[in-house]
Amino acid sequence: MVTKTINIKESAYNALRAQKRPGESYSDVILRVTEGEEKGVCEFLDTIDPAVREELAASVKSAKKDLDRIRPRKVSL
Repeated sequence: MVTKTINIKESAYNALRAQKRPGESYSDVILRVTEGEEKGVCEFLDTIDPAVREELAASVKSAKKDLDRIRPRKVSL
């Protein structure tokens, strides 16, 4: 079995742990919650706690701001 290491915020881990059933692995939880199929980002976000969604949105906005400052986008006309 191939494994990957990912980094997630503690609040995201707690949300995942709250979904975990006895005897279930975290991989099982992710597949169950996502129904084992590829979803769009918006569909996935609808499945998680609103507070976690807000924290994720803030993290993405912050990371984008940092990236834009380091490497501004080229504007095509």
